[in-house]
Amino acid sequence: MEPKDKYFSPPQGLICPLVSPLMDDNTIDSASLERLLEHVGRAVDGVLLCDAIWGEGTVLSAEIRFDLVSSALEIIRGRWPVLIFITGKTLRDTQLFMAQMEELINKIEYRGKLFWVDYPLYYHSNRGLPQMYLELMTKTEIPLIIANLPYLVKQQKGLVKRGNIRTSVLKKIVRNTEIRGMIFTGDLKRSFNYQMAARSGSGFVFYDGDEAVFLKNPGMGGVVAGGSNLVPGKWLEITRFSLNQYDEEKQIQISRPAVLESGMMLQFLYSLCNAAPAVYMKKILCKVGIIDSSHSYSSVESLKLSRQEKAWQDELKVFLNTYDMV
Repeated sequence: MEPKDKYFSPPQGLICPLVSPLMDDNTIDSASLERLLEHVGRAVDGVLLCDAIWGEGTVLSAEIRFDLVSSALEIIRGRWPVLIFITGKTLRDTQLFMAQMEELINKIEYRGKLFWVDYPLYYHSNRGLPQMYLELMTKTEIPLIIANLPYLVKQQKGLVKRGNIRTSVLKKIVRNTEIRGMIFTGDLKRSFNYQMAARSGSGFVFYDGDEAVFLKNPGMGGVVAGGSNLVPGKWLEITRFSLNQYDEEKQIQISRPAVLESGMMLQFLYSLCNAAPAVYMKKILCKVGIIDSSHSYSSVESLKLSRQEKAWQDELKVFLNTYDMV
């Protein structure tokens, strides 16, 4: 593992929140994981493992998450920056998972770039949050990216009152130089306020956590886009173009109609997955042969969606035929 002062900032651009390929007994499907990583890794700026939504990180057990990250790191071998979701149901759970994961990382002498990803309001209120991070970051050598997702907080059934990190609290958090970025999901006004609050953090990277928002109004840091599990190349093209990351000649060569067409494709894909991102993306990846099973840990959620299955399958067929993916 590289010392953190060698890579102050997280990668800008496209981050893929990888779905978690599982066998029917909820163990890791290693073969599918390797195929998916090789498919995705060639066209992204970083990979997020066990993401709260796309990777089912909040419902997978700590043991399954540990196994998935361990297997993924063996496959990746430092080729791409890796972000690891560490949030548990409590602060103690979060600390334990982080410690266990870091022990493994040190044991295998991992040399790639690593970042923790944490959704603090899932288990902690705004009160005392800056101090909590000051203490947490003394226990690790790996920088951290915080995430804001009100929908996720609401799943905690009122254990935490506020769904968003307070802007005043964020200002204090970013003074901690070990906090290197933020994944944000929310309205544009709050996004602007957060970005202003984070300006004091040198090298702080601000990611859009909602790919539909990024397609309409791209931010300057990058995007966490679940659609890149299927079409990483299309997402990379859109991200590079939106962030002006191509050289001037390349930027001119890419026609705006082509970008708009790619954007429409990605919007279509987003609409296919939005109701249950992990469940539906796995179905699509299985359909096109990237993973072997569409099994999702959240079987209850899958049952709720069964009534809509016929209509969804019809939409999927249109998508795959339209973009010549079958």
